[in-house]
Amino acid sequence: MSPHIYAVLEPVHLLLERVTSDFVVRQIAREVGRQLREGTDAERLHHRLTARFAKVMLSEIRDPGRWLLGVALPRWGCGYQDCEAGVLWSTGKDCEVCAEIVQDKAAARRRAQRIEQGLCPEHGTRPGPGGRCVDCVLDDAIRNPASASVPAQRQVEGPPRGSCGDCGARIVVIGRALEDGLCKLCREEAAVLGTAAVPAQTAPAGQETCSGRDGDVPCGRKPLPSRSVCGIHRVQELAGEVA
Repeated sequence: MSPHIYAVLEPVHLLLERVTSDFVVRQIAREVGRQLREGTDAERLHHRLTARFAKVMLSEIRDPGRWLLGVALPRWGCGYQDCEAGVLWSTGKDCEVCAEIVQDKAAARRRAQRIEQGLCPEHGTRPGPGGRCVDCVLDDAIRNPASASVPAQRQVEGPPRGSCGDCGARIVVIGRALEDGLCKLCREEAAVLGTAAVPAQTAPAGQETCSGRDGDVPCGRKPLPSRSVCGIHRVQELAGEVA
């Protein structure tokens, strides 16, 4: 063993003297030499051995050679070469990569525990009948406010629907409605009145309420499109014209 390597191992000379196998001693020397050649500073390796040896009792080390090779000499930390057991050797600051790894492992353990307990893995609350907790639903509403406020429009099954071209009522567009676009009542009115039909009174520009009356009280409902009266008074007009 060279004097330089022996000097680096100074914090653990007591253990080195208890290694009885020459083969293990050569392995220790080779490991120290390898790390020095790959760029590990001698002071850093000296500090590592000092810190590791200070954390154990001498009576706890059953095999000095194995402890030196398996515990004292290996670098602990992430893939960042400057990281020394979660601390950057060059600056003395905590390694952010190691901190993220610790947080990810803690989050994974927490998720596993919540799943075993039948709780939501994200929030730790009891899920509802749909399998999602209240907090998950709120998170979705915050991320997608548009989809939460406007319900999905349901497609109406059956034949197509439209509006009567005369009174504006909703109709099923089948049969004769495909030809004239009228509801049955407006079609019958047109057939009875024929060419002598009285022109429909259109609503004046800006009219917002029906011009009809419910007894002595003016009607407050909105007029139909292209009419001056609402749907109820329009039906009453049609009934009187047909009669």
